[in-house]
Amino acid sequence: MRRLRHPIRAIREPFGTAGLIVAMIALVAALGGTAFAAAKLNSTQKKEVEKIAKKYAGNPGAPGAQGPTGPAGAAGKDGTNGTNGKDGANGTPGTPGTNGKSVAVEEIQTGGTECGGAGGAFVEEEGGSTVEICNGAPWAAGGTLPKGRSESGTWDVVTYHTPLGGGSEVGQTSVSFGIPLKSTPIVKYVGEGEAGTAHATECPGTPEAPKAAEGFLCVYISSEGAGSFVTFEEGVPYTSGSILKFTSVAAGLGASGTWAVTSAG
Repeated sequence: MRRLRHPIRAIREPFGTAGLIVAMIALVAALGGTAFAAAKLNSTQKKEVEKIAKKYAGNPGAPGAQGPTGPAGAAGKDGTNGTNGKDGANGTPGTPGTNGKSVAVEEIQTGGTECGGAGGAFVEEEGGSTVEICNGAPWAAGGTLPKGRSESGTWDVVTYHTPLGGGSEVGQTSVSFGIPLKSTPIVKYVGEGEAGTAHATECPGTPEAPKAAEGFLCVYISSEGAGSFVTFEEGVPYTSGSILKFTSVAAGLGASGTWAVTSAG
């Protein structure tokens, strides 16, 4: 009857004592996932351990789950303010400006043709244009408006009755000159919207800025009651004012406007 071999002896004999030790070290290294060098192993045995450990080593495990997030840290303290920067260098001075031009003034003698004889001055503006600046009108109580001087005002009228024998409704008003004229003026009417066209030479103004040439009384009509007036009569002029006459298609209709007169001397 054949005797059985002892288990440990059966393992030891194929490898030998040293071989068994190397195999055991390699197995432990493979199972533990760690390679290390055992004491008292020669270089050949070390290589054998590494070869066996690589053969039986398992693949790396999957990454573990992320651990819980820790609490946020406390905010840090504010840093100290930085120091103020230095003042910048002064800029270079600008170049001096050019000197202004003096105003040239030339006297206008009284009694001449400029300023209606009242006197004044010619002032030359920058650019060469000249402006005429006149003195106030030399007028004494009882005198007349100097030649070339003007007066202006407003007027208003409403028609009130039909003349005897029938016909259009009539109305009249009057204007008075603050300073009387030396001679009676010629009356000219400028209808609503006709400024600059009707009698433009004798009456170069507008209802908002009435003007008259020398020797004329210009009556500017700025508002007609529903186009009521059909005729503006010449009126009756005097040296102290004028009566203005109108006719319309019905009673109770009116008109208004401004006037200007310029003395012919």
